[in-house]
Amino acid sequence: MASIPQDRLSLVVGVTGHRDIANEDEAPLRASFARVLETLARACPHSPLLVLSGLASGADSLAAEEALSRNIPVIAALPMPVEEYEKDFSPSGLERFRSLLARCARAAVTSQTRENGYIATGRFIARYSQLLVAFWDGVSSRGAGGTADVIEMRSREPDAGPIEIIVTPHGSAPRPTDAYATRRLYPSEMGPQEAAPRYFSAMLAHIDTYNVDITRTRPGPADSGIEEIMQRTDTAANRLQRRTQFFQMVLFACAFFAAAIQVIGHLHPILKVAALGVAFAAYGLARKNDYENRYQDYRAIAEGLRVQAAWYCAGLRHRLVDHAYLRMQADELQWIRSVLRYFYLLYCEDREFAQASYRHPVCRNWVESQWEYYRDAGRREARAKERLDTISAVALTLGVGCTIVSGILLLFGFRSHILNDLLTVPFVLAAVLAALFTHYEERQNLGGNARRYGRMFSIFDSAFRDLRQVESGGPGDPKEILLELGRAALVEHADWLVMRRDRPLKVIIV
Repeated sequence: MASIPQDRLSLVVGVTGHRDIANEDEAPLRASFARVLETLARACPHSPLLVLSGLASGADSLAAEEALSRNIPVIAALPMPVEEYEKDFSPSGLERFRSLLARCARAAVTSQTRENGYIATGRFIARYSQLLVAFWDGVSSRGAGGTADVIEMRSREPDAGPIEIIVTPHGSAPRPTDAYATRRLYPSEMGPQEAAPRYFSAMLAHIDTYNVDITRTRPGPADSGIEEIMQRTDTAANRLQRRTQFFQMVLFACAFFAAAIQVIGHLHPILKVAALGVAFAAYGLARKNDYENRYQDYRAIAEGLRVQAAWYCAGLRHRLVDHAYLRMQADELQWIRSVLRYFYLLYCEDREFAQASYRHPVCRNWVESQWEYYRDAGRREARAKERLDTISAVALTLGVGCTIVSGILLLFGFRSHILNDLLTVPFVLAAVLAALFTHYEERQNLGGNARRYGRMFSIFDSAFRDLRQVESGGPGDPKEILLELGRAALVEHADWLVMRRDRPLKVIIV
């Protein structure tokens, strides 16, 4: 039995399709499904695959068998409890079902009753799969929860990936002329049809790179899976942030050096060309590896996982972070919501948490750690802005002082190259330094961040006091407090991410 990797994100392939498939059609249909899996595996060599299947007779079963034969884990998405579901199989189909179910990595019961059970399973598969494979002949569904119904659900699902249709002969319908062929359908949620393939390829590339980055990070001491993934994602973000800051400092240093060479006229101009060459090389390397966007995206994922873990441990099991996070940002950022949705599937979906309580250590640590973070971060950003302003003012004062002193000496008849340089060079360099610091302040939004962090500190402080009041027997619903607090944190972080993307790393030419 293939197990689901716990240290990274799997690409989820959902399966829906016809039940009455002729025996002679199974082998070519399995071959078509195998090609889909192979294509996806080649596109994302660092990302394992995971298949979601209802294990119904026909397409569900043959797809699950093909996946298991390739050591790809399968989650069985059952429309009702096993005992009730088994009533829907023929004797031979029941034997096949039981054999497959025993080999699945996990079973998720999507409904406790028969009524609307198949609809619930279709919705489950449509929601959690990055690629939906439909064994379909193109004919409308013959009942609720049928193949066409699931395709329709998928088409309406936010952040939905494409639908890979394998043309499948249906026992009670005319045989298609292009049986076993595949074609891809992109839901309208993915944007214009001409751009949708590019968005999907970009999403796969982001996921594959993310898996590489988090598997380079050692597992932490966290008790729960979602907590550990959050910590490892945060560690990867910290590593990439340090690289981004290094390249940013290189660009600022090169800009200042180039300006100094320009101002000090007797230095060889080739030095300025060299400085700019270093700057463009550093910029090209940083952009090629996408350090800045990777660090920002991983920070967004870590924040989403942090809130999801707190909600789950508080007993808000069916509150999904991706429903309230970055909803206005489609296209390039929708992969972040896909990541959050996957880890919810892996660690939270269909799993009761008996110890759930707003007093759970994960909830307490989230509120207290974020309270401390926003308090300290606001002060840190304000101090950084104050230091840069002070350095700029001191530099300009010294530059003006050098200009005044050298001017007075020149008036009294003193003549030298040094005095001529002191007349202009210090002031100009000080002005360049002040301009660079101002550019850095604006890019980092130090003042704006200090105010935003101050507001978030106030929100967490208020929630912290409200929770303590509830513990003391006062009024209030602790789950509602934590729910609203999580939403506020997600909104704030989404604003931060969008603001950062509006201020990309760039070469400064002086």
